[in-house]
Amino acid sequence: MTYKKTTALLLLTSLFFCAFKTAENIIQRLGMNQENANYFILSNLIGSFETGPMESTAEADESAEDSYQQMKSFRIPYARLLPAIVKGDKAEAARELCAYIKMYVNSSDFMDDYKKRREAAKPTSEPWRPDADMIEGQRKSVKDMEKQLADLKKQKGISPEIITAFEKSLKDQKNNLADWEDPHPNLTRWEKSYPENPAPVVKQRLQDYLALAATVDFNAALMAPDKYKRVKFVNPAYEKKPLKWKACFRAGKEVNDVVTAFVKEWLKGEIISDVKSKMPAQNPEAAVTVQKKEQVPIVSNEPRADSVNNPVKEKKSLLNKLKKATGF
Repeated sequence: MTYKKTTALLLLTSLFFCAFKTAENIIQRLGMNQENANYFILSNLIGSFETGPMESTAEADESAEDSYQQMKSFRIPYARLLPAIVKGDKAEAARELCAYIKMYVNSSDFMDDYKKRREAAKPTSEPWRPDADMIEGQRKSVKDMEKQLADLKKQKGISPEIITAFEKSLKDQKNNLADWEDPHPNLTRWEKSYPENPAPVVKQRLQDYLALAATVDFNAALMAPDKYKRVKFVNPAYEKKPLKWKACFRAGKEVNDVVTAFVKEWLKGEIISDVKSKMPAQNPEAAVTVQKKEQVPIVSNEPRADSVNNPVKEKKSLLNKLKKATGF
C-alpha cells in the first residue's frame, strides 16, 4: 500500500470516528439514554410500537383523526435537555441527529434490534376465515359499492363528507375481502411490514418524510394559548392534520430544510450498507436515566394515550424534529 493510500485511509478512519463522537454527543446533549433513543428510531422506522406478535390484520391508520391510532406508529421520546438545544444552533443539532440516525441504521446494532423485533412480531395465529360462499358475496358487495360510489360522484350537490365516508367504507370492505382471500393474512402483513432486509422500509420512510414536509405550511397562524396552555391553529383544517405533519411544523422550516437536504442525499446512495459498523457505547457518566413519562400529544388538543410496551414513555423532543428524517 502506498504512502498516499495509507494517508487517505487514516483520514477516512479519523473522519469516521469523529462522526461517531459527534453523533453520540447529540444524544447526550439532549439528555437522552442511547438505548431509549435507538428504540424510538427503530419503532418509528418500522411504523409500529407494538412488540408482540402481529395477530390482528388491522393496520395503524396514520391519517386517522384519533391521535391514539396514529401513536401506534409514530411517537416522540422525552428529551430532558431539549430546551437548551432549541435555544442554541438548531440547524447544527439537526445535522448531528440526522447523522446519528443514519449511523444507527447502518450499524450491526440496528440489524440486531430489527431482527429481534421482527421475530417477536411474527404471528402465531390467523383470524377466522369465512367459507367460499361468503367470500363470493363479499366480492359482489364490493363491486356494488364501487358502482354506487361512481354514481354518487356524478351527482351534483353531494357533500364531500359523504363521498369521503363512502370511500372509507369501500376501502374497509376491500380490506376485509383481501384478508378473506388470503389464507394467511397475518403472515402476509408481517412479511410486508418486516422484510428480511429492512432497507426498503427505511427508504419508504425517507420518501414519506419528503412528501409530507413539502406540504407543511410553516407560516401557519396560531391562536393564543387557552387556559390549559394549549395552542391551536387558526386554520381549523390544520387542527385535523396528522401528528407527523404537526411534528414537522413544530420543528420549524430551518430544521426541516436541514433534514430534507440530508434525506435527499441519503436517498442518492445506499440506504443500508452491506458493511455494518458497531455503535459506540454511550459514556455511562454522561448517560441520562430517563424516567418513565406519559406520552403527550404533539399539538395542543389531542387526548393522552398510554404507550405500547415502550421502555421509556415520552413527552417532547428534538427527535420530533429529526425522527421524520427517517420518515418518522
